[in-house]
Amino acid sequence: MDPLTHTCSGILLGQALRPCEAVHRRTLIVLAIAAFAPDLDAASYLWGADVYGRLHHLYTHTVVGVVLLAAVLAGVERAWLRGMSFGRLFAWSLAGCSLHVLGDVVAVWPLRILWPWSDRDFVLRWTGDFDLVVLTVVGLATGLTAVDTLRGRERWIIGTAVLVVVAYFVWMPGAAGLQ
Repeated sequence: MDPLTHTCSGILLGQALRPCEAVHRRTLIVLAIAAFAPDLDAASYLWGADVYGRLHHLYTHTVVGVVLLAAVLAGVERAWLRGMSFGRLFAWSLAGCSLHVLGDVVAVWPLRILWPWSDRDFVLRWTGDFDLVVLTVVGLATGLTAVDTLRGRERWIIGTAVLVVVAYFVWMPGAAGLQ
């Protein structure tokens, strides 16, 4: 999936949890950053396309990588979000990073989520790296959940978005050009 869809999915996760007292605007920021963070490995492109092809989706898209990345994020976030505990920041970051990996499983890149214990690839190939339908649905849902007059309806909006995306994958296989 693309970086914008990942970022919006993190915000949507926070919006789904919004009635909880622990969820504030800064939680949404933490989740947005965490949902994007595993793609920081794309910096490997600075060393060439072949290095990028070998390293992208490798270390930061594994169970170990997600846990380590969430811990680093929580440590960095703790420096500027003084009111939140490391444990809470770690939990939000872990949730966002995990959501990122889940979003990538439906795309085209095989992920070795269980590396270093297993070299098994996980990939569903339901969509490409960029899917305009998924981005539009997720982006629209993110915008709608932020509208004050729709406060209290976040879960309905998110549930509808999830159903639309699932229906798109089920009833329109290959719409992303992967068939």
